[in-house]
Amino acid sequence: MNPPKVEKMKTQKLIELERKRLDIVDEARARLAKFDDKLNDEQLKALEKKHDNTMRKLDSIDLDIAEEKLAIKADAEAREKRPGGGDAACPATAEAAYVPRSSGWQTSDGTDVRCLAPSERFATERPHGPSLGQVMRAMITGARNDEEKRALAEGTDSAGGFTVPAPLAMEFIDNLRAKSVLVQAGARTVDMTTESLAMAKLASDPQAAWKAENDTIAESEPTFARVSLQAKNLIGITRISRELAEDSSNVAEMLENAFIQAVALQFDYAGLYGTGSSNEPTGVVNQTGINLVSMGANGATFSSYDKLIDVVYENQVTNAADPTAMIWHPRTGRSIAKLKDANGNPMVMPSMVGDVSKLSTTSIPIDEVQGTGTNCSSVISGDFTQLLVGMRHNLRIELLRETFAANHQYGFVFGMRGDFTLAQPRAFTRLVGVKP
Repeated sequence: MNPPKVEKMKTQKLIELERKRLDIVDEARARLAKFDDKLNDEQLKALEKKHDNTMRKLDSIDLDIAEEKLAIKADAEAREKRPGGGDAACPATAEAAYVPRSSGWQTSDGTDVRCLAPSERFATERPHGPSLGQVMRAMITGARNDEEKRALAEGTDSAGGFTVPAPLAMEFIDNLRAKSVLVQAGARTVDMTTESLAMAKLASDPQAAWKAENDTIAESEPTFARVSLQAKNLIGITRISRELAEDSSNVAEMLENAFIQAVALQFDYAGLYGTGSSNEPTGVVNQTGINLVSMGANGATFSSYDKLIDVVYENQVTNAADPTAMIWHPRTGRSIAKLKDANGNPMVMPSMVGDVSKLSTTSIPIDEVQGTGTNCSSVISGDFTQLLVGMRHNLRIELLRETFAANHQYGFVFGMRGDFTLAQPRAFTRLVGVKP
């Protein structure tokens, strides 16, 4: 079968999946329309179960669509790389999206170490059975079907908590990575199969020199330093009212989203500002060897793009790659967006800055002290592919039934482990003293 026919078949399959998705959306809306205060508890639970099943079908079809798009993209890229413009067919399947790519990294005993780009998945298989949110709900209300019963029976540990199965934990990590500003900026994720993992970083570049015929070649070697990823504990609590847990039709989705949001926010903060003490990772700003640009002794407000140009220049003058992203607080983004020239027209951002991706997060503080300035913030810029995020896929959840009982609430304690390190510190620059 030639490539055009293969491509046409895949496009038709994608159209069919999109049509199925629209049908499922209509089905979900129809089920929601049937919810009524006049229904008794048994009728509400039955209707809620049907709605949950519909939403699971929607999640599944969304994954099928995403995989089909990845398969089409992979086919196109493979044909481009083949000699002769890709006139031979190359088989591919949707499951190929879950096949991990080798990073070429290995431990001292020869074990492969996975290092994932932002577009790659941590999960190597699609999880089956209930979602993480449904398991959390079942911990409160009890299992509603055999799949939830099996999941709870298999995951409950000796301390009464729930150890999330690896496929489900990996899917959670992928969802977390999708929310993380650091990953969006280009940070790579290292799969920590052990508690600690030794890495190398480039401390100085090798030097080259011209030589005359028969002269001795001057020796010059790059300097490497040893760094390590040491899994540290990230623990948090999220609360939910009993009424919401027991009566809401979309509580499973809400629980999972709240879980992801809480972890992602602290994950980004630690990656940017972690102190390296009290079991906290060392964030970018506290790493040794990054570049520094200042708005002034007491901080200052942006009046032009000059300081941002200086930030990019720091990467260039140290022979690091150009920044993949600049990360700032939304307040800083607002100030920059409002820059105007003498005639009141919006300033044109020079390409040196404009070509760099800009990302906002409230993980960047706005109460930093710079001289007499106490309302300052920072812009953290760099080649974020040089930020390595180590993650263990152990995930544990514990239900607190009594702690918040006075408020008629349940609490979930959740924990995961990870760390951060920089492969090339000079690839990062911090601009300090940014006032509103």
